[in-house]
Amino acid sequence: MNRSDNPVENLFFALIGAIFGSFINVVIYRLPRKMQGEAISLSWPPSFCPHCRTQIKAHDNVPLLGWLWLRGRSRCCHKRISVRYPAIEALMALLFAAVIAHDGVNLAALLTLALLSLLVAMFFIDIDHMLLPDVLTYPFMLLALLCAWCRQPLLATLQEHLLAAAVGFSILWLLNYGFARWRGCEGIGGGDMKLFAGIGAWHGLPALFDIMLIAALIGLASGLLLFRAARQQPFPFGPAIILACIGWAMVYSQ
Repeated sequence: MNRSDNPVENLFFALIGAIFGSFINVVIYRLPRKMQGEAISLSWPPSFCPHCRTQIKAHDNVPLLGWLWLRGRSRCCHKRISVRYPAIEALMALLFAAVIAHDGVNLAALLTLALLSLLVAMFFIDIDHMLLPDVLTYPFMLLALLCAWCRQPLLATLQEHLLAAAVGFSILWLLNYGFARWRGCEGIGGGDMKLFAGIGAWHGLPALFDIMLIAALIGLASGLLLFRAARQQPFPFGPAIILACIGWAMVYSQ
């Protein structure tokens, strides 16, 4: 692994990360609406205020700085702009800089950045809509397998990580099957199964069980803390899986 000690290089990738964060905000907002039939795409219409639909000027749309310049309020209707927009941009800037500082600039590091971008987008889409779109989960699985092979380009690596993907999918499928037989309804969505398969393809079989345990604990804690007032209220499991995956990677990549 080639660490980057070049502060200019790390800063450059932090800026790229903020730009990616801005695009991820677009994906989080627009992709579910497009899937629901709204006349919208990732590129059209141009960026607009979610409150009054007025087109946002380019200088107000600069990652991080635009929100700070406007003091968290839209220029057109003066309504509050969610702090989540700059938070995601800052998060992606931090992740991009951290990965490059740790791994240097190489194909595996760039694939890791793509995987993290997909995870962040899926995290917030699942929170907002309880949805993990195939258009994100399938590329995640493919890129995860490619990233694993780039880090260790052996046939055995592909075989091991393909097996981990199959095991990840099968475990959640079996859990969902058992839950459906017990309660008469599904407890785990197909998107969660594909996400977990992708994590298996990325990190391999030994990590898969650690991540599953961590995700289960996060899911249980969030269920008790956030949804105890409505026991029948469903809540997304994808964010717990994603937090567990990123947390595991942060600890074991040292």
